[in-house]
Amino acid sequence: MKSWTQNRWLVWGSGLAVGLLIGVGMLIGAISATATRPSLEFPLHELRATSTHGGESFAVATGPISDGVEGVFFLDFLTGELNCSVVNPRTGTIGGAFHRNVAADLGAAKDKTPSYLMVTGMVNWQTRTGALKPADCVVYVLDGNTGNWMAYSMPWNRSAANVGGVQASEMGVVGRGTARNLAIRE
Repeated sequence: MKSWTQNRWLVWGSGLAVGLLIGVGMLIGAISATATRPSLEFPLHELRATSTHGGESFAVATGPISDGVEGVFFLDFLTGELNCSVVNPRTGTIGGAFHRNVAADLGAAKDKTPSYLMVTGMVNWQTRTGALKPADCVVYVLDGNTGNWMAYSMPWNRSAANVGGVQASEMGVVGRGTARNLAIRE
């Protein structure tokens, strides 16, 4: 019988051969599995999202303005003031300030506690060309007491934004309506 020192080369060689066979088998298996397995690929789409939140005295929403620029809308329930601030990505400063008093537009009751809802929606305006066009979103404001709603937008000058100009104006009315078809008794 041979001693352990005499058989160690046989043990080492056998272990190396078995390990090499296992490694080659795994490599062949991996290659054949990826070659025969169908791949699932999804088309690349840019995701766009807006945010909205409201409390007892303020509502906040975001919406696209133009070419990757976003605006943030603030609605003060106590005053009815709707404001939008837009950061200019070139300068990193406020590049747009827009406003509107929605209480007057909505016919809000002065003797009731204001209750507003606000959301934004995207619009791809087809009728406007040139540097000055409406923002890529519309902000919708609903008076929870009356059911009346308004839709607003504002002009955005891409050329002024590109050179760092500040833009300011009143928001324009896009549409109006009522979400409640019944009169509520006091």
